[in-house]
Amino acid sequence: MRIKFLSFIASFFMVSFVITSCLDDDNDIEYSPDATIHAFELDTIGYGISYKFTIDQQKGLIYNQDSLPVHADTIIDRILIKTLTTASGVVTMKDKEGRDSIINISDSLDLRKKLEIKVWSTEALAGIAPDKVKTYTIDVRVHKHDPDSLSWGYVGKINDEITGAQKTIKFGNDYLTYSVDESGTLKVYNSSNLSSWSSQSTTGDLAILPNSILPLKNIILATADNKVYESTNGIAWTESNKFSGEVNTFISAIPIENDNSQTEEEKYIQQATYLKTENNVRYLYSILESELGTGNAETKIQAAGENFPTKNISYTTFKKGGQYQNVIIGEHDESIKITVGDKEIPVSIAWGYNGTTWAELGTTSTVAYCPEFKNPTIIYYNNLLYTFGDKFESIYVSKNEGIAWQKADKKFSFPYQDWSDPEFKPTIGKPEFMGRTNYSVVQDTENDYIYFLFSEGDVLEGENTHPYSHDSEIWRARLNQLWFDKDPEHAGQ
Repeated sequence: MRIKFLSFIASFFMVSFVITSCLDDDNDIEYSPDATIHAFELDTIGYGISYKFTIDQQKGLIYNQDSLPVHADTIIDRILIKTLTTASGVVTMKDKEGRDSIINISDSLDLRKKLEIKVWSTEALAGIAPDKVKTYTIDVRVHKHDPDSLSWGYVGKINDEITGAQKTIKFGNDYLTYSVDESGTLKVYNSSNLSSWSSQSTTGDLAILPNSILPLKNIILATADNKVYESTNGIAWTESNKFSGEVNTFISAIPIENDNSQTEEEKYIQQATYLKTENNVRYLYSILESELGTGNAETKIQAAGENFPTKNISYTTFKKGGQYQNVIIGEHDESIKITVGDKEIPVSIAWGYNGTTWAELGTTSTVAYCPEFKNPTIIYYNNLLYTFGDKFESIYVSKNEGIAWQKADKKFSFPYQDWSDPEFKPTIGKPEFMGRTNYSVVQDTENDYIYFLFSEGDVLEGENTHPYSHDSEIWRARLNQLWFDKDPEHAGQ
């Protein structure tokens, strides 16, 4: 970089001061006391993108609120300052010998590390007011993590006795995980933070793991052997008399606007939807939580379509145009298949519910289908729908609310490891999910975390793994961009 020593410039101003001080008072020159930077801009950062910089005059800090992309350090190691505006001061930085030398913005700078610069007012240069110097730190923030990637973190263990199928719900402020232990007893594991757990046996009429469990505001509903069970605390269960006939499975819960609400808390009522069999025909029903046990409160919505799932139904809820929507994915007694080339491919069909009608959303297009998952899960996350299932081989995403699907970007994926080393075993530092079964998923929507709860198990050798074992672990994932949005000040750290 071509720089001029400050001492040379300062001597010029000193001479200028001596000359002007010998002149008549009418010819006095007023030197600017302004030692501040008014504007700062870097050259474009790849693809012609310009990043806005904030100048904090009080802290003497120049920084970019939107961090540069990952690996941008290969760009800013030699970059031009496009704009560096002061009223009339001189801007310097330390040279290799530690001397204050004037910055020439026609030359490139290395901004991979914070750079300290000084602005000297003309009074300071002339020796009139040596304190009229202001120091700034230029901090070009670069993402250390790709904003489009999922970051994974180990949370801890559930009790090691969880080895089989499980179901997890959030009820009030607690997370409840249900599983049958080795003695055949249905246990409930309780946690308020998903890191420390207590457990106890359930009591009452429900003695087996339900095939569906649905938390509403004040009650939990479950189905087992075509019967409905209810609980107000998740521990004590009784067979419910609030439903008629043969209830096969609960499907979803959705907030319905309450026209008679008096408070904000009463603005929405939870509505449960479920499948019933009548004369060997499956029908979709709904009931409002506020009308449970009031008599003929069940509403028959429609006959279930041929492609409506029959078991292991997962649902998610989101708001669209001021109204809540459900989207579900589940399994079928017989797989729905499409022909791709000369192969038959089992697929999943998504269904949507607007509080009034269920409609088939999915497509059997050979280029936009969702593959069949065993024990599927569907979530609404970052304004998109995602689905996956047992074995954890892939995640599929829908950008149009369940109609068309595609494999998610490889950045939005489960932890996978290189199994080329036959001695490799997964660890907390290098986790592997592929091949796992017996899991459940809950979301922390406030902090944008997705929690994965795994039962203890063994993974048999697969195409991309060797045999390995894992504990009853809890992991969580979050899209980096959502973390950056919540904590922009530390987004580049």
